[in-house]
Amino acid sequence: MKYSDQQRIQKIYEYGSKLLGYITVNNITKESLLEDFSLQWLVTTPLYNIGEHAYYLSNEYKTEHDEADG
Repeated sequence: MKYSDQQRIQKIYEYGSKLLGYITVNNITKESLLEDFSLQWLVTTPLYNIGEHAYYLSNEYKTEHDEADG
């Protein structure tokens, strides 16, 4: 499925919000992430998805929003 830039930004926001909410509600710490593979998987999977959506944003969108370039 091909997403529009707006859909990709929405997906990035949704993944980030859900992940942050889960981390907060479950009191996930840096130390617990370093020790627990299942937590590592839980955190890195949405981050991977965020990265994929960010990568496939159009060049036009990336140029217009270059302030977000890290």
